[in-house]
Amino acid sequence: MPIQNAEVAQVFNEIADLLEIKGDNPFRIRAYREAARTLTGLPQSVQGMLEKKVDLAQLHGIGADLSAKIGEIVASGSCELLEQLRTEMPPLLPKLLSVPGLGPRRVKTLFEVCQVETPEQLLQAALDGRVQAIRGFGPKLEQGIIEALQAQRSKERRFRICDALQMIEPLLRLLREGGAASELEVAGSARRARETVGDLDILACSARPSVLVQQFIGYEGVAQVSAKGRTRARACRSTCAWCRRPVSDRRCTISPAPNRTILRCARSRASADSN
Repeated sequence: MPIQNAEVAQVFNEIADLLEIKGDNPFRIRAYREAARTLTGLPQSVQGMLEKKVDLAQLHGIGADLSAKIGEIVASGSCELLEQLRTEMPPLLPKLLSVPGLGPRRVKTLFEVCQVETPEQLLQAALDGRVQAIRGFGPKLEQGIIEALQAQRSKERRFRICDALQMIEPLLRLLREGGAASELEVAGSARRARETVGDLDILACSARPSVLVQQFIGYEGVAQVSAKGRTRARACRSTCAWCRRPVSDRRCTISPAPNRTILRCARSRASADSN
């Protein structure tokens, strides 16, 4: 598969970012950034140049070492140095670079001062006021971090409706075949045909809600049950959350799908619709 100059430049920029987070030699970091700029502005394809045996070391800011790395990237899509750097730091730490206002130096500072390694830990540190207490950060940057991470979290929790319905269909099939529900109906934003959904609602008629709950808990897509009681249970499946909310003996609430799918059970359609 052809590799574009921008893809090689992206690898060099990532190497520079990780080296800067590590606190490596500034001249080495600058060399990778300069090489990335050269590749981005190059009118010819470096892959094509290599195929024609052009000496890339003659390009501005490249040299023999970086020329060899370009050849490695063109051949494999990555390079050994990048993979090594990734293993030398917490795996989610580089994701903090996507937060507006945070560059490698600030990410390094957050890691060293607040022991922040993930976006979730960063959000908690900002909510606790620990970010603005760091010299050079301040309340304005902290508020921007909070808003950016909360917006990102909200976006990640929503799924396209077609994907969400595909995810929930196996569970619906299981509950229908289980015989504990006389009727099942998808409701909420999915029934209103919204483009994206955060939760999926299911209305059900059932005289045996406890059996229906057990069928849900026993679904093969459930990886871990984090809470379970007579009228409440919560389980996790990869990136999807499944839960059951507390209700009376005659009704129940269960959940799977993108974030949550709520199943409301009652003895009749009338009583289901009234809740």
